[in-house]
Amino acid sequence: MATYSLESLAAQEQSLVVPHFTSADAFTLGVHIREQTLAEYPTKVVAIRITLATGQILFSTVTGSPAIPDSETWLARKAAAVLRFGVSTLHLGKKIRAKGLKGDRVSEAYPVDDREYACHGGGFPIRVKGVEGVIAVVVVSGLVQEEDHRLAVEGIEWFLKQ
Repeated sequence: MATYSLESLAAQEQSLVVPHFTSADAFTLGVHIREQTLAEYPTKVVAIRITLATGQILFSTVTGSPAIPDSETWLARKAAAVLRFGVSTLHLGKKIRAKGLKGDRVSEAYPVDDREYACHGGGFPIRVKGVEGVIAVVVVSGLVQEEDHRLAVEGIEWFLKQ
């Protein structure tokens, strides 16, 4: 399992900027992440979602069975954290821990409701070259947070090579 530093997470976020992002792109990216997840974790229940900054869901799926209703909450909380703080959820958790805090709740460092925000890895910002801010979020949830993060990142890396 990969180990991520604050610096490496910031570098990922700065380098993984796509040239364009349409609903068709979201579908292509989502299907790829789903296929990769099934190849690596064929029996695990993993939720995958791609959402625009407006909240519109462009892609959503669950691998494995049974689908767990709690996954919906994790997807929404991770996406909300990425959109509010502009960094991946793994990066956010590491930033909180760097302050000497436990790092498992966003409210440890910011005045937010933990029912709405999560700082566990798996949420990653999608940025488009020449466009300011985060335009969408890819979220993977159901594995250990570093694996959720890795699958999201590797999906975007794959997308950039297409």
